[in-house]
Amino acid sequence: MRRAPSNPEPERGRVRRPAVRDSGLPSSSPAFSYYSSRAPEVARQRQSVQRPEPSKQGKGRRLPRITLAGAPFWLLMIVVAVCAAKVLSLSTTPKIVVVGKTAVSSIYLQSSDVYAAAAHRLLAGSITNRTKLTVNLGGTARSLEQQFPELQTVSVGVPLIGSRPIVYVQVAQPSVVLQTARGNYALNSSGLVLARVQTLPGDVPLLSDQSTAMPQPGKQYLPSSTVRFVQTVAYQLKAAHLTVSTFVLPPQSPYELDIRLEGKAYLVRMNLAADALTQSGAVVATIQQFASDPGNYLDVRVPGRVYYK
Repeated sequence: MRRAPSNPEPERGRVRRPAVRDSGLPSSSPAFSYYSSRAPEVARQRQSVQRPEPSKQGKGRRLPRITLAGAPFWLLMIVVAVCAAKVLSLSTTPKIVVVGKTAVSSIYLQSSDVYAAAAHRLLAGSITNRTKLTVNLGGTARSLEQQFPELQTVSVGVPLIGSRPIVYVQVAQPSVVLQTARGNYALNSSGLVLARVQTLPGDVPLLSDQSTAMPQPGKQYLPSSTVRFVQTVAYQLKAAHLTVSTFVLPPQSPYELDIRLEGKAYLVRMNLAADALTQSGAVVATIQQFASDPGNYLDVRVPGRVYYK
């Protein structure tokens, strides 16, 4: 008869669990579960506090690199801006260049300092004239022409290299010299008074006005047709070896022009309203035809007729 083992093995497939007494206290397994799940959460919070955000950390590191890399570019832009401002800047002290100066025009041509001072006042009068892009070249030239009637044309230019503007002035050539009781004045081809002259040029017709009118520089004094008439007659008589001493405008006859020839005692009378070439030809033909000179006058004011006394 077999004896039963003292420690019999439990039956396979069955596990006996000790009985849990209901003592009113929570079991140990819930406590272990709370602390085990709390630990990773606390670790994650500490990690998030210690490490900065990736976006802020990245911006803080890239900012110095952008500033250092862009410094040469901005320095180059500043240098270019300074050079451009220097090249485009314009001075208000111009350089005067006189064009077309002759011995006759030099009689009434003023000093270059006078023209330079006037141009300086015009350029300095507006801030837009301080740069080559905004300078008023045409307005400055027109103002100088109005201020100085002895100048025929004025042009203002800016140099490509340099900041000093250049003012080119062309002196007007006198067509006649007007002789009045108040002095002598140079007139251009339009009858405009250029300036008052002290000496009489030898190769310019001298026109004596016996009226009481007062010439003013820059103002119209005679019609342009009268000036052209005087020039035409002077040229035609000179070609016939007749030198005109003086052209005279009598006060009582507005359309009459009297001529005094050198070496002749008589007076030649012409009509300003008629053709100058026809009357000049009549005078030359009459003088060459007569053996002796007329006594008092030679009148060709009527077309096709010559009167003498």
